[in-house]
Amino acid sequence: MTGLLASVAGGQRYWLRAPQKVKRPYVLLQLVGDDPNYHMRGASGFSSSRVQIDVYADTKAEETEISRSIKGLLSGYSAGQIQGIFIESERNLPAADAGEVNSVFRNSIDITIHHGELP
Repeated sequence: MTGLLASVAGGQRYWLRAPQKVKRPYVLLQLVGDDPNYHMRGASGFSSSRVQIDVYADTKAEETEISRSIKGLLSGYSAGQIQGIFIESERNLPAADAGEVNSVFRNSIDITIHHGELP
């Protein structure tokens, strides 16, 4: 799935953590749930995975542009083992702990991916 996001944030997309000296903007992805599907004879070979995508940028305009690009690329996508990607929710979040002051903008997008067995 990260290949689908190659054109956003200058190609800077990472699972779980960004490298220590990475410059913004960048995108972080995190698997927050994976629900295998079953039928009466056992596992169907399909799953529904929920992924959180966080956009970090220096300006609100840049964060908004990247978030819109991500949603445009992923919403309704299907090909190969991916049966469908759906936007579930979106929210603006602080990029720091309470009381800490910084100029980083963060947006979080939750998606659900319905897919077959992935390599």
